[in-house]
Amino acid sequence: MKKKLLILIDTMKPMIDGVSIFLDNTLPYLAKKYDVTIIATGFSDETYKDAKLITFPIIFHSSTGYGPSKINRKIIRKEVKKCDYILNHESVSAMSASFFALKYARTYKKPFFTYLHSIDWELFPETMKIPTFIRNISKSSFKIFVSWYLRIDNNIVIVSFPHIRKILENVGVKGKFEVVPIGIPDNFKPGKSKYKFKDKIIIGFAGRLSREKGLEVLLNSFLSLNEKFDNLYLLIVGEGPDRYLFENNKNIKVTGFVDQNEVADYLRAMDIFALSSYTEANSISSLEAVRSGVCCVTRDVGAIKDYIKNGQNGFLFKEDEELTEILERLIKDKKLREKIRKNAGESVSEYSWKNTAKKLIDVFEKY
Repeated sequence: MKKKLLILIDTMKPMIDGVSIFLDNTLPYLAKKYDVTIIATGFSDETYKDAKLITFPIIFHSSTGYGPSKINRKIIRKEVKKCDYILNHESVSAMSASFFALKYARTYKKPFFTYLHSIDWELFPETMKIPTFIRNISKSSFKIFVSWYLRIDNNIVIVSFPHIRKILENVGVKGKFEVVPIGIPDNFKPGKSKYKFKDKIIIGFAGRLSREKGLEVLLNSFLSLNEKFDNLYLLIVGEGPDRYLFENNKNIKVTGFVDQNEVADYLRAMDIFALSSYTEANSISSLEAVRSGVCCVTRDVGAIKDYIKNGQNGFLFKEDEELTEILERLIKDKKLREKIRKNAGESVSEYSWKNTAKKLIDVFEKY
């Protein structure tokens, strides 16, 4: 008889973000080993063929597109009691199902694994338009809550890259850590794209179009460079509340939501991938871009430096103005772009979702 795995998520398909991508790609492997039950915020009527799905109705959608759900504690308690392992892939919050699942896991002495997919004390304040001093207070409060939530007991913290562990330890998180790198689907690889932009240098981005992604920085950088060069094109692959930023601008295309095969083809059409996010944990989109052999320019946040080495397989920047400087250098120097592209694809070739699922199972079985 298979052991039972309970997974908690606060987003689900058709929404496209780190959580939904992670689950779509690991669930087929996990379901071969375990009987899987998923508790999710009810964003849609979608189902998962490899798992039993329990959804809690959403109370309201925030300006970011996300929102809290009407949590049923009796259902959570019942599912925790009968499972063998619990994988929490929700944001760390007192308004989440996982908050109560952790409480019941301690009651029934069940191993509880929290996979950190975001730096929550940076993410939530950055998604909202609030004064700087309030944002700073919010960040400090979140740091205290996160360090308490992830305290030792039976909460094992899973991180995708070593640098995230350092970030957590710096805010006081103490306990058991495991490293399980995220994967990249096989369709992300160097090669020709079916999309053609004749005689253009394509600067691109793929991901959710929301405030924390710093898209105004990317747009302003592109607009200033577009005045200097007549062969630029900005390709935005994704959807979200900040889509309006790119409307009514020439030489800019926004695709909206597209499936993974289309994302892979759009990435191969790019000459430069630019990520100006204010906060990231690991950034699946930049990993996919590197694997696709795209020259990447990303802000030095989260664990990105664990796989992008500045000047070797991509470029890192800290201040907004540095993005424009690096992009201009790459626009002018085709040989440099090609050098980075050649180094990029093979530098992350070991990351696959099959390996991610295998390592995740290995971690579960340790406890």
